Amino acid sequence: MLTVEKITPAIGAGISGVDFAQSIPEGVHEEIYQALMDHLVIFVRDANISAAAHLSFAQGFGEVDEPHLFYPHVEGFEQIVLLENGSGAPPDTNSWHTDLTFKAEQPFASILVARQVPPTGGDTMWSSNYAAYDRLSDGLRRDLEGLEAIHDMGDFRNSFCEEKDGVSAVDRLNESVPRFGHSIRPLIGQHPVSGRKFLNFNEAFVSHIAGLTTNESNALRTLLANHMNKPEDQMRWRWQAGDLAMWDNRVTMHYAVADYLPQYRCMNRVTVVRDRREKGARKAA
Repeated sequence: MLTVEKITPAIGAGISGVDFAQSIPEGVHEEIYQALMDHLVIFVRDANISAAAHLSFAQGFGEVDEPHLFYPHVEGFEQIVLLENGSGAPPDTNSWHTDLTFKAEQPFASILVARQVPPTGGDTMWSSNYAAYDRLSDGLRRDLEGLEAIHDMGDFRNSFCEEKDGVSAVDRLNESVPRFGHSIRPLIGQHPVSGRKFLNFNEAFVSHIAGLTTNESNALRTLLANHMNKPEDQMRWRWQAGDLAMWDNRVTMHYAVADYLPQYRCMNRVTVVRDRREKGARKAA
C-alpha cells in the first residue's frame, strides 16, 4: 500500500510502499502520479533502483526524452543522463531553473536517482510555481496576463564561451543556437491536468520578455526572480545514496546546491517528455 507524507505545505511529499525490484502495477503507477499532481515533487528513500528499472518506471508515465543535447549518458542507457560533478568538474545547475524550457516541447517530468553523494552538502531545492502565482498581487497578475517570455539556452552559453578543438568561441556559440533553439511561452501558464494557473518563469532560461525594451525586460525579469525566491514556496532535500525524486517540470523550479566541491556527486536522470495521462485528464476536467 502506498503511503504519502507531506513535507511542506506548498511542495513535496515522501512516498513509501513501492518495491522497485518488482514490476510496478498500473494501479500503483496511478497512485504515484496522483501524489505527484498533489505535491509537485515526490521522494522515495533508499529506492535503490537499477538503471533498467529506472527507465522502465519513467516509461510508465509517458514518452521518455531523447539523449540530452549536452550531458553524457549512463553506459548502455542513452536516455539516462549521467550527472557527475567533483574536483575538476564543477556543477552548472546551481541556479533556479525549470528543465529545458527552451525546447519546442517542454518536458513533463524528471526522475532523478542518487548514485553517490558527498558526506555533506549537495542538497537539491524545489520551488512551487503555483505558490509563486498565488502570491502575486491582483494588479501584477493583470499586468502579466498576455505577456510572453522568450526562452533560450541561457546558462548553457557558458559551456561554449571558450575556443575548443580549433573552433573559436564565437563559432561554437553560433553553432549551438540552432541546436538548442528557442521557445516563446506565456508568463501566466495553466497546468494541463489540474487547470491551476502558475507563474511560468525561470531565471536560467528566460532571456527576454517579448514586446518590451531590453531595459524594461531586465527590470521585470529581476522582479520576477526576486518574487519567486521565497522560502515559503520551497523545500530542500538532503540526499542519501539510493534516493529517488520525481518532479512535475511544468510547475516547479529546482536548484542543485553546489556546496560540496571537491567531493564527488553522481546522479542519474530520466526525463519524461509527454504525460500520457494528460489527454484523459483534460477530458475529465
